[in-house]
Amino acid sequence: MGDDTTSGVRIGAVDPPPCKRPLEAIERDGEWIVREYYRRTDDPDDGVFTFGTYDSRIDAMRDGQRVLKRRRHPCLLRWDTERSVGGLYWNPAFETLAVEYSDLLRSWVVTAKDDHFVFQASDSTEGAYQLGKLVLEQYDFRTVEFYTREGELETERDHRFLRHDITKSGVRFKRGQVPASVERPAPPPEEALRTESESVDEEGQKASEVMNTLASVIPDITKLEALDVDGPVYRYRTPWDETRAHVLILNPDHQDHRTLKHVFGDAVESWRTLAEHETVATIHETGGEPATWVVFEASATPIADLRENTSTRERIRLLTGLGSAVTAAQQRGIYRTDLEPDRIGVDTADASGVDPGGLRRDQSDSGPSPSVSGLGLHRRVSEAVDRYDASRYMAPEQLRQEATPTTPVYRLGAVAYWLLTGTEPYHTRQDFTTAIREGDLTPPHELAQLPAAVSDCVGKAMHSDPNARHRTGTAFVQALARALGVNVSPARE
Repeated sequence: MGDDTTSGVRIGAVDPPPCKRPLEAIERDGEWIVREYYRRTDDPDDGVFTFGTYDSRIDAMRDGQRVLKRRRHPCLLRWDTERSVGGLYWNPAFETLAVEYSDLLRSWVVTAKDDHFVFQASDSTEGAYQLGKLVLEQYDFRTVEFYTREGELETERDHRFLRHDITKSGVRFKRGQVPASVERPAPPPEEALRTESESVDEEGQKASEVMNTLASVIPDITKLEALDVDGPVYRYRTPWDETRAHVLILNPDHQDHRTLKHVFGDAVESWRTLAEHETVATIHETGGEPATWVVFEASATPIADLRENTSTRERIRLLTGLGSAVTAAQQRGIYRTDLEPDRIGVDTADASGVDPGGLRRDQSDSGPSPSVSGLGLHRRVSEAVDRYDASRYMAPEQLRQEATPTTPVYRLGAVAYWLLTGTEPYHTRQDFTTAIREGDLTPPHELAQLPAAVSDCVGKAMHSDPNARHRTGTAFVQALARALGVNVSPARE
């Protein structure tokens, strides 16, 4: 960075942000650790910061992604073994660099798309291109895009991790374990310690408020573990009658907001009308005073944790169950299903021959079955507080806070896209809301070994025109199964 030998380069007066290593989550001696990425060429004397030790991979990944954003590390590698990378996750702030001409500065600039910080400036196109590739590698951005002077995208270059496809099956690394002697505890985040302490105290106070509120109305709840306490709806895990359960409760800051409590309650009632469906999470208990909450049965495993290890037939089985739930919601006029991977859990079916989605199978066959929770609750409450959190799974009409009878089909198609390719829709676009509006979707068969017919089917489900989509979730999954050559029995409507 700052190579003054590069032709035509001007170094800005503002200091660039600190250059941090990627993170890695890796198993060692039966435990998972999150630490800075260690290259064999690194100087061991420099040390490697370690951020935590965990009993499970799920906990390590959850905290690793929190550290990724909080401390502004560029990406996180998940190692399946000491020599094999199984997953690669990027900090959204390090998704895309742009090399473009600035009329204001009258020079070529290298900027981060999310905040437009100018890393470097150059009088020449050649110098700017060199600097773009340099910043890409030194700051570990995912992609750098090169634009013409007229603002047209000319070419792009991916990070070396992507160019060499390091997560591809069969890729192996010549590296041994990092010696524990080079690891050292990570320093506190760059934020002021007083501010961090105050934030922790505030979160603790809110958690106590939630616990006291629930304990006063539900004697069975004796313990709460926070899963998500960001936004208008909080989510907790709790023991419940010797089973697993989750709790959704309105943020304590909004408990006096009559409209929000009404919206929350209406969303729960919509959920309750579908709770008899075999792929919809069972509601254990609900309440409206003194807080608004719902306790429901939670599946053992998030669908994201199983995606890589499921066969095509198992994926169709999961989608068949989801399609059946979506169709049931459509029939009841519930179009804001909020369907996306974070709302889907997976259970393993027993050998009874019961088939949640109508998939033909033998008595001895057992397989994964999905369970959907929320069914639009988060979206409804977020819209009511004017917090329009965009998602790559949203239909174009939802960007206008609208929903149509085929909006649930679009979201099911987006989940199918992720389940079949391992990639979120519009993954190459930082400005993904524009891509959603324009329907600028990379066909699935260009990302995974899939027939072109699959791309046609998913493209129809995710069509920007609601009237051009499959009419029901079941119709979409049946068409998708045919495109994949998987036999399914007619789903129960």
